[in-house]
Amino acid sequence: MERARNVAVLIYEKVDLLDIAGPFDVFGVSSNWGKDFKVYTVGEEQKPVTTVSGLTILPKYSLDNCPLPDILIVPGGLGSRTEMNNAMITSWISHTAASAEIVLSVCTGALLLAKANLLDGLRVTTNRNAFELLREIAPPSATIVEDVRYIDNGKIVMSAGVTAGFDAALYVVARLFGEERALATASKIEYHWRKDEFTAALQQKDLFMIRKAQIEDLDAIQKLFVEAAQWIQLSKGFTQWREDSFNNAYLTTFINDQEVFVACQNGELIGCFSIQWHFEEIWGDLFHDDAGYVHRLVVSRKYKGEGFGSRFLAWSADYIKNKGKGWLRLDCMADNPTLNDYYRSLDFIHRGRYDGRGWSANLYEREIE
Repeated sequence: MERARNVAVLIYEKVDLLDIAGPFDVFGVSSNWGKDFKVYTVGEEQKPVTTVSGLTILPKYSLDNCPLPDILIVPGGLGSRTEMNNAMITSWISHTAASAEIVLSVCTGALLLAKANLLDGLRVTTNRNAFELLREIAPPSATIVEDVRYIDNGKIVMSAGVTAGFDAALYVVARLFGEERALATASKIEYHWRKDEFTAALQQKDLFMIRKAQIEDLDAIQKLFVEAAQWIQLSKGFTQWREDSFNNAYLTTFINDQEVFVACQNGELIGCFSIQWHFEEIWGDLFHDDAGYVHRLVVSRKYKGEGFGSRFLAWSADYIKNKGKGWLRLDCMADNPTLNDYYRSLDFIHRGRYDGRGWSANLYEREIE
């Protein structure tokens, strides 16, 4: 990125001062005299807000005139418990996060991210005194991680309480410009950077995670589907998935309008699937609303036979169960006996067959225990 990244620090009534001042200074000091980061505050309105400790701050921008952030910092404080129910702010966070490169929550800023519907399928953390509240409002697919300074989900980075925001901000600087820049920044502000051992360990081993798909994943998802379509054509001699059907317009709608998930191994996107709840023609009279339909499931051919498909399905079963449903359903290419045998080995029950134009699919269900 040639221009300086915009770093917006959200402030509101009863925000914690260190939650905003720490990351603000980290990005400001590490900005290379403004060449790499442009840091500013934003409030719901351009009116003074008072921090928990009593300092009054006038935000530089309002939600209406704020420059589009590349990095959005969402701090915590006592006021977060009120502002998490402020639809104006949470809607703005949700909308802004869609185009941001990184969203960093500090302390109970996690509550606002939860209300902005940004935590599906993520590992999440917050101030140690707010875990119970976060459990109440976080989606069932989120995994709450305690005893960490910060945690990295890619776009969404979250820190524990107060000074952990310094550590998380330094971590983001290191991610973008290298550890040397972060260490130099910590030295300038005379702060001892407490690197998170859990996050470092996850980065050093083969990390497997499933998360909600983002529009930035479009190219990698497209590659997976095209690869699968080519394999079906070459190995089976017919077209079940047309390569040109996975164009940018279709995949943009797919990601934005459906519950689409991607699986990553050591940072590489290796699989994709959606979970659907509504009626689909393929199920016909077999449809019932006590199930989630795992659809468009694809695994990179590079990882064929390594058991990732079953891991996707186990994760999906938990997700569907947390939605209050009792069955997992899927379809399988009828002319692939090996894959059909695989699903039967996982105790899926054959419910029927759907015959499309030039292809057929077997329909399976499994009750979730």
